[in-house]
Amino acid sequence: MKKKEYQKMLEKEKRERKEYKESNAGMNGKTLIIITIGVILFIFLMFAFTKIKTGEWNLFTKQNSVTYRAEVQDVKILCGSLLNRTEEEYYVLAYEIQNDNSTLYETIIERYNSASSSIKLYKLDLSNSRNNICKGDLNLTNDVTTLKLNAPTLIKVKNGTIVENYTDYNQIKNILLSYVD
Repeated sequence: MKKKEYQKMLEKEKRERKEYKESNAGMNGKTLIIITIGVILFIFLMFAFTKIKTGEWNLFTKQNSVTYRAEVQDVKILCGSLLNRTEEEYYVLAYEIQNDNSTLYETIIERYNSASSSIKLYKLDLSNSRNNICKGDLNLTNDVTTLKLNAPTLIKVKNGTIVENYTDYNQIKNILLSYVD
């Protein structure tokens, strides 16, 4: 009798284990689905929050679209393209835009660009890491690989060669503002 009771008890345990495994497998699937939905919801909320914070989605007004105006950047150039512009004659002002006195040059450039009869003026930012190849003690050559500029320098280029250069603020100011009406 003890043997029969022991066998019944073993069978009962096997059934309980089997039922537990089946119910546990169902719980793992449900848990996985719940976690997946939670992660997707979190990602969507972060996306929506970012769009609202940056102003791309403006939910509190009737207009809900953002338009961007395309601008062609043809005023700033890199050192490598200093001598190969399409114009026959142009100026290049090399200075450090991140410098404290850059606002003085920006004012002069703005006044110069407002003049209708002015020669094209390009800006070369010497604080840009791409222009490090031509940053150093002044060495004006018509070979871009050996050309060295310091801040500030105004260069007049005619037919791909440097014809004039100015390194003093007052000289640069006088030359550029002489074109202003």
